[in-house]
Amino acid sequence: MSIWLAISLILGVVAIYMFMIEIFSVAFKLTGLATNKLKFQVASLFTGAGFTTAESELITNDDRRRRIAVTCMYTGHIFSVVIMGLIINVLISIWAEVNTAQASAKGWYFIAFFVTLGLFLIVASLKIPPINKRFQKILENIAISTSQRTRHTNIVTAIDYYGRSAVVEVVLNRIPDYAQELTLREMELTKKYSFIILSIKRGSRRVSVSKDTMFVKGDVIVAYGLITDIRAAFVDSLGGKKSDTIVVDRSNEIQLVNNYGENALTEVFVEEVPEEIANRKIKDTGLNDNYKITIVVIKRNDQYIFVNKDTIIQKGDTVTLIGPYKNIKLLFNIDKK
Repeated sequence: MSIWLAISLILGVVAIYMFMIEIFSVAFKLTGLATNKLKFQVASLFTGAGFTTAESELITNDDRRRRIAVTCMYTGHIFSVVIMGLIINVLISIWAEVNTAQASAKGWYFIAFFVTLGLFLIVASLKIPPINKRFQKILENIAISTSQRTRHTNIVTAIDYYGRSAVVEVVLNRIPDYAQELTLREMELTKKYSFIILSIKRGSRRVSVSKDTMFVKGDVIVAYGLITDIRAAFVDSLGGKKSDTIVVDRSNEIQLVNNYGENALTEVFVEEVPEEIANRKIKDTGLNDNYKITIVVIKRNDQYIFVNKDTIIQKGDTVTLIGPYKNIKLLFNIDKK
């Protein structure tokens, strides 16, 4: 076999190994295993090296991780026996056909070499931290979007361990019942669980964490404390499937968008206009004086309309407003009046 084909084979095998290790690393990460702990374990499982440490208990003590580990080992063995043999046979066949046809073998050798080299360099670039982080994020998003179960639960990922405690990132796909419509002060998390909230990322910005902060669907929460308590608070506490939208008497839908201390930016789909504001211009409703509520924008028939003092809220409007969240619920919660 030509030296170029041999080099191509080696680069191709290494590239596939590296790529598969990244795939299984993301799978373990979605179960909450810290990134700095899993790469060594995945490499050991995939290559069948059999090198274990005390940290392997993090895998063997969890049913989901054990299933991923078994799949990783099977895939590694199948790759070693079948795929490597297939690659070798394909390259040998190409080499034989080129010699039989008495064509210029060098052209085929160089094509195989440069194609494989390009693949190897692409996969090797995944070792560059910014690229690797972006690549893993893409794989996580694909896994999350294709998993029906994952879309209805919160994803807890350990960033680093400190004994029994850990710095953990929580993707809040669902808000636990105990946190619905409550501030951190009202949740009393530190009295129930042994962890603290370090930061919250909402969209592309960081939210200043205070006693008045409320959880919003889609938040990325960074917490520190006992990982068992963090999982209990954000995963085990979830009951049946439940939307974070508050449906009041199957009528008005109230959706928290963001909160700023006691005030909250809220979106309300008006199925039934409250008596206090029905058929009244905004200037006559006393929304600001009585409820401290300000109308930001109104969407009507798929179009945003200009809001002024003479605007009248109508059935079917989607109203974005800001004010004390409890006052907004009080006004639009028809059933509890």
